[in-house]
Amino acid sequence: MATVSAFCGTPLRRPQAQPAAAAALPRPRPRLAAVRVQASAAAASTLPPAVSSAADLVKRAAKDGSVPPKQVFKALRTLEAAKLQPADWNATIGGPPANRWRLVFVAGAKTVTAANKGKSEGGGFYFPLAGCQRYDASNGDYSNGIFLGRLAALTFDGTYVMQGKILAFNIDTLNLRLGGWKASFPLKSRRQGGWKREKADPFFSFFWVSDDFIAARGRSGGIAVWARTSPQWELEKGVV
Repeated sequence: MATVSAFCGTPLRRPQAQPAAAAALPRPRPRLAAVRVQASAAAASTLPPAVSSAADLVKRAAKDGSVPPKQVFKALRTLEAAKLQPADWNATIGGPPANRWRLVFVAGAKTVTAANKGKSEGGGFYFPLAGCQRYDASNGDYSNGIFLGRLAALTFDGTYVMQGKILAFNIDTLNLRLGGWKASFPLKSRRQGGWKREKADPFFSFFWVSDDFIAARGRSGGIAVWARTSPQWELEKGVV
């Protein structure tokens, strides 16, 4: 949504009686309050038609997987080329409250590189498993995992930081679940809030963030799309 801020001037005073000669002069009009509009990816009315159409196509792909992969890839390239400026994207991604996003579509680094060189039209594939990420902007908690309903799950926990379009994360714990059995395996010490991204840290460079879906380029050069989860989807996939 566009964020609108109004700056109001001093209140108008009732005009006093003026001499007849002065009354004929035109009265100055009161100044209108200044309005400032901040654009965001979700404010479709402020986007060029091509970008808005591309966003609608990817939104449909994220919803039902009905769009051919090459068309999804082309639309993502359009969104990335728009070079939108972040407008508090972290709040949309991680709340609060914390948000979960399911992995919908992936275009690998080789596919993206070939398209950049003009050797292919690009493409990708709809992710076949229940992959889900969770972000909590209130404390920087991050998790990423694959869920096989109530049967099993493999998840990784850690923390994340976001500056502008770049979201870096650090994994410190591996979790396994098999039926009712659960186990956690520490991998390294946890980084607490406010840490700075290091060169070796994995990251996502987001180029589209909205309430419906988010899209980013990974450190390897691949592109991915996530859609916001629903309580029903989380229940069916065993996301806990």
